[in-house]
Amino acid sequence: MKTMVYRIVVLVVVAAAVLPGKAEAGLFRSEYDSIRLYYDETQLRLPGESFRIGVESWLKNGKVKKTVGLAGGSHFWWKYRVEVTGGSFSSGKVTVNERLMPSRGKYISVRVYPRKESRLARELLIPLNYETAIEYRPVSRFDKSPGSQIKGELVAYFDNGMIRVYDDLRNSRASAYFRFWATGGYWDNGKFIIEPDFMKIRDHRSDLYVESLRNTWVTDTFSVFLDYRHHYNLSFRGSSGDSGFSGSGGASGSPGQHGQHGYPGQDGEWGYDGPDISVWADLYYDSLLNCDLLYVFAENDLTGEEFRYLINPDGGTLSVVSRGGDGGRGGDGGYGGAGGDGRQGEKWIEKRIEKRVVKQPVVQKVIRKEKRKVTGPDGTEEEVEVDVEVEETVYKEVEVLVEVEIPMQGPGEEGGSGGWGGPGGIGGLGGYGGNISLFFTDDAWPFKDRIKALSSGGSGGMHGNGGRGGAPGHGGQGNPPGRNGLPGHDGPSAMGSAEDGGSGNIIYGTTDEFFFYDNTAHLSAEEKNP
Repeated sequence: MKTMVYRIVVLVVVAAAVLPGKAEAGLFRSEYDSIRLYYDETQLRLPGESFRIGVESWLKNGKVKKTVGLAGGSHFWWKYRVEVTGGSFSSGKVTVNERLMPSRGKYISVRVYPRKESRLARELLIPLNYETAIEYRPVSRFDKSPGSQIKGELVAYFDNGMIRVYDDLRNSRASAYFRFWATGGYWDNGKFIIEPDFMKIRDHRSDLYVESLRNTWVTDTFSVFLDYRHHYNLSFRGSSGDSGFSGSGGASGSPGQHGQHGYPGQDGEWGYDGPDISVWADLYYDSLLNCDLLYVFAENDLTGEEFRYLINPDGGTLSVVSRGGDGGRGGDGGYGGAGGDGRQGEKWIEKRIEKRVVKQPVVQKVIRKEKRKVTGPDGTEEEVEVDVEVEETVYKEVEVLVEVEIPMQGPGEEGGSGGWGGPGGIGGLGGYGGNISLFFTDDAWPFKDRIKALSSGGSGGMHGNGGRGGAPGHGGQGNPPGRNGLPGHDGPSAMGSAEDGGSGNIIYGTTDEFFFYDNTAHLSAEEKNP
């Protein structure tokens, strides 16, 4: 944290009265004995802005406390009550009321005391600062010619020796402390703009005036004496042709039917020709600037619009351009419709009597040998085999007649073919550049190279793309299945673009002197004849 160094402006030391018999006890009590109020004179105290103050307090126990913000300060501001007349206070900062404009010769009052110790209150009348001088200065190079924009900064010098630079005059907060107005130009969005029409500029001079609202006695004038060394540009262009609409897509085919063909894309429109331009130039000696100047009058022959320029042949130029409009792009062809799927073959059930071999149960008698015990003549038992007839079930294959159902299906229908894509539209031709006629007086003729003429045609429009062919329909299910349809062909496309427009003619000629500069043209009749 940066420590601020404060200058002691008011030093108030008040010795607190000590009651008899209580002097010793008072030395150990943490009560306030006196306070000092500080502010730094190098800080700017301006309407709408803030500056810091500080308090140093002596306690009865001999300790010294400083508020936060002073060197070594740790005493919090909530232990004090601060009253400001002409502003407000928060966390060690006094904010000056914006309404105290202009600020020259004005004060604000700051009263501070420990809470519940109003008897120790200290009050200061603090003077507000104000500008003693201001200076507007450009921050980048600019041409001294009509229409030039000058970005600058404002340097303010204050009565306490401080200097402040306002480098962003678009900021309404900064520019609100100053008033800007001009002659031979105007102030717009933080920039000084020289009047584009030289006929409205008096004596080839544009002035910006700045006034301090904090001290209305302080003003500055920034003056620009025009030298007309500028590269002017007068450019026209024919309108571009509209692009063609894309063709509509073909409808998909119904079951088994072909898709519709896509519609063709629309051709792009031709670009419009650039306008013809006439230019007249006359040379005259300007007594105010002590140099020769070219007066140039130009006219758009199509609309009748007029343009005027002053050009210093020593570094100044004028480019006159007439371009044809670009041709419109051809529309894309519509896509072909998808072929319809073929219908499935007819289905039915056939019944037939068929022989089938099945296994059926049969009961039959068979002889099996069994072991049995018998008693012999001698009374003994013995085991003997005897034949026994038994019945058993067996399965035998037999042939029977049965009725069966057989599902049947006819052949599937063929799928429809996809529609053909529509052809792409043709791009429009580029417009022609306009004719440019240049006329010079005899004394202006040697400087004809200071006016450069260019006539060029517009670019031809791109040709549209052919539409995509439609997808084939699927053959219907059946016995045999139907064949798929054929895919549609893509629409034809022309490669590249249409032709560019041609250039117009550049014509040179001579003319009689026609311009006489009147430095008093802007004056009223009373000003011309006082």
